[in-house]
Amino acid sequence: MTSTTAPSIPGAATDRLGAGDIIRDFERPPESLIARLARLPLANISDAMHKHGVLHHEIRPVVPGMTACGPALTCGTIDLTVKIFALGLARPGDVFVLAAGGIRDYACFGELASTILQERGAVGAVVDGAARDVSGIREVGLPVFARSITPRNYHYPFGLPYGSVNEPVECAGIRVNPGDVVVAGDDGVVVVPRPIAAQVADAAEAIQREEDGMRSAIQSGSVPSEAMEEALRAAGYAIR
Repeated sequence: MTSTTAPSIPGAATDRLGAGDIIRDFERPPESLIARLARLPLANISDAMHKHGVLHHEIRPVVPGMTACGPALTCGTIDLTVKIFALGLARPGDVFVLAAGGIRDYACFGELASTILQERGAVGAVVDGAARDVSGIREVGLPVFARSITPRNYHYPFGLPYGSVNEPVECAGIRVNPGDVVVAGDDGVVVVPRPIAAQVADAAEAIQREEDGMRSAIQSGSVPSEAMEEALRAAGYAIR
């Protein structure tokens, strides 16, 4: 006898924080702060946070070259009804974060979800799971980041008995709170906690200024080989 039990989804069941709670709105960082973070390389933001806040390396842009930066609107379930309701709460500038348990073989995000977000002014989506409709997503123009691509989605109606909207979720190994700043690009995705976003921006900008100076020196023909040689000799290297 074939079982009709839905496949289990790690991290997406009733142990979710805030399971069953749907919150319509949340506090967002100032637009000026988001703009500062959007101008910075992801690597510098990661360095400024001492390598924390980086989602699993499998989370990649569905369409290479796309970028997104904005406050996280979190959805803690792939349940279709909850997800559609959550999509409808997006405000201009938001990044939709779907905690889908890391499942790679069943898509839970596609062209129609992208269209809803695009129409509401959202700037991107991060999916800890699979996406589909790549050509449609490309046409819509919404930056989408996901673990994998597959044409096969869940056999809807399929969902979980509980979910959450705008509650803390775990997405690709990182806890994401609504209003945290999501910065995404070709290097991956970094989540900056809202309470420290200004400090992170300050630190990342300082790193950028330092790197700009190094880049200018390199482009002018200056390579710090003498200083490197001294450091290597001090460490015990024999240089002939």
